[in-house]
Amino acid sequence: MRHGLELLRRGTRRRSASSSQEPTPILDLHRHLEGSLRLETLWEFHEAQGQRRHPSLESLRRALVVPPGECPGFPGFLSRFDALRFRYGGLKEIERLGREAVEDAALDGVIHLELRFSPVFLARRMREQPEGDPWAAPPPPFEELEAAAEALVRGADDEAARRGIGLAFILCLNRAGGLALNRPAAGLLRRPIGQRLAAVDVAGDESIPLDEVAPLLAEWREAGKTLTLHAGEDPRGDGAARVREAVLVHGATRIGHGIRAGEDAETLALLRDRGTVLETCLTSNVQTGATASYETHPIGRLLSAGVRATLNSDDPTLSGIRLSDDYERAVSRAGLSKEDLRQAVLNAVDGALTGEAQRSVLRRRCRTL
Repeated sequence: MRHGLELLRRGTRRRSASSSQEPTPILDLHRHLEGSLRLETLWEFHEAQGQRRHPSLESLRRALVVPPGECPGFPGFLSRFDALRFRYGGLKEIERLGREAVEDAALDGVIHLELRFSPVFLARRMREQPEGDPWAAPPPPFEELEAAAEALVRGADDEAARRGIGLAFILCLNRAGGLALNRPAAGLLRRPIGQRLAAVDVAGDESIPLDEVAPLLAEWREAGKTLTLHAGEDPRGDGAARVREAVLVHGATRIGHGIRAGEDAETLALLRDRGTVLETCLTSNVQTGATASYETHPIGRLLSAGVRATLNSDDPTLSGIRLSDDYERAVSRAGLSKEDLRQAVLNAVDGALTGEAQRSVLRRRCRTL
């Protein structure tokens, strides 16, 4: 495949690297396309489509990006995605989003990127945004979901080939969508584009049970797809219990965030014994209130307990970060040692959605740590 072995061998360098020392190889297993869009591109689309959602680029920035040092909490963080809900254009614009997402990751030194996205979100960006609750509106026609997913993958694949980084895609469902919105998106599994979707995720408000989408998750799991479910991110409720549910009930082998598992010894033992990968996201976890600060982030304790924790970006545009910066914060503020950081990177290699040949290449790339 275009984004296979020969591309990983070529690699890329981070734009912020200023010394002669080789930068730390970065793998990002948890990056939402929707939270990674360039502000300037969004504003360009907004103006070209004659939208009136935001009066200026600065207004869009204030609505979307969490200011440095602020922690809006979990509901406040999720509400910032509302700023993205306007018409972008057509398939050409969706394809561009894929290209730019990969380019931005590559320029930050990412050598393997896993991009999760919502086909419903993308298809709606080719239409006028309906009034009211977006989860109550009917889904776009299936052919539009499919075309949007294909355009995104096409753009991202082309840029990954040009940049020489590994790339995988994760279909992202949403707890608030129920069957009405999630079933059509999950139907992409049976289409040719399903070959490029390596895993399925369910994001959103953790207080909404997964019962409705459980049959869809079972279908994907039985088809051999990886399940990586958001759990243990929301500071409200029993986060550790949600992590256990994701693993024991739904068969997730990776957990989006999952840091509240550290509150319960039984859950920690479960994750350690099963080798479940945790996709922790340092700055995002602080901003959502999953942890009080960088200094209290439990990634160090998770690694010490033998849990396969990793470091990821989540939503770099919303959080106002680059993942390379969070690698540095993990050491300078969260207290990771060089060996801890190395282990987190190797955990990401082991948990990556890739073949064993590519995984071996990634391991060799990470020997410099």
